Amino acid sequence: MKRLALLLPLLALAAGAVWLVARGCGGGGPVQRLVADMVPIPGRDFRMGKFEVTQAQWEAVMGENPSLYKSADHPVENVSWDDCQAFLAKLNAHPAARASGLVFRLPTEEEWETACRAGSTNDFCRLADGTEITEATLGRVAWFYDNLSTRPRWLSRFLAFAERLVDRVHEVDWSETLSHKPVGRKEPNAWGLHDLHGNVWEWTETADGVLRVFRGGCWISFTWDCGSSNRDGSWPVDRNGGLGFRLCATQRPAAEETHAESAEFESHAENADSAEVDSHAESAEGAEDESHAESAETAEP
Repeated sequence: MKRLALLLPLLALAAGAVWLVARGCGGGGPVQRLVADMVPIPGRDFRMGKFEVTQAQWEAVMGENPSLYKSADHPVENVSWDDCQAFLAKLNAHPAARASGLVFRLPTEEEWETACRAGSTNDFCRLADGTEITEATLGRVAWFYDNLSTRPRWLSRFLAFAERLVDRVHEVDWSETLSHKPVGRKEPNAWGLHDLHGNVWEWTETADGVLRVFRGGCWISFTWDCGSSNRDGSWPVDRNGGLGFRLCATQRPAAEETHAESAEFESHAENADSAEVDSHAESAEGAEDESHAESAETAEP
């Protein structure tokens, strides 16, 4: 029994490590995983992130984590639209992003809805087997108000009963922390994208007057807020614990790559020219010094 008691924590740690690797948090670094998880959208010329941007990925690029509910494999939140633009600027300059040949940005709301529906014609997404999600089956793909707790229903009922008994003599908090969940725990849609419904709202590039649009609902949203066509918006500087984002990407234009290579070549050429000029200058100075020395020796009596 003692040996089993010692083994159980080790088994739990091992299982956790396997889960993290499976969720794209292990190997290659957070930014490399983010690049690898971009999914081509059928019939369109853009890619969409398989998961919402995680806190680990944000921190790898920005060096800090602004989230109110901190956990590495959960979606980053409490980021404004302006914050997302700062993230994108740094990400696009990152060596892993440059090597991918992709330019990262926020999706337009039309791109977001196309990726979310995955061919569905109703209010929610379509699954790989052709099933269209409804209000009754939303829990298969979304974390939202109706399934905030990850506990089994029998355990929640038992704790509610125990709380009623214990609270008669001593106040006890049996609740768990309710917030967003790790990315990718729910079923993906037909195109392999997770958590487009619920978990956190997702900023888009689209403006609505002075506001920026976000989509998808979050962990405290009701069913109708998580629909594929439901939209909301806020000021570009606004932040809250239910608002994050997902990346969209397009192929980097060939002209831009050529320009970058040309700039790099010119930089190398300038350095080479500079080195050659310095070399000639040093040679000239050396020859002049030798000439002065010979003249001085000749002039001596």
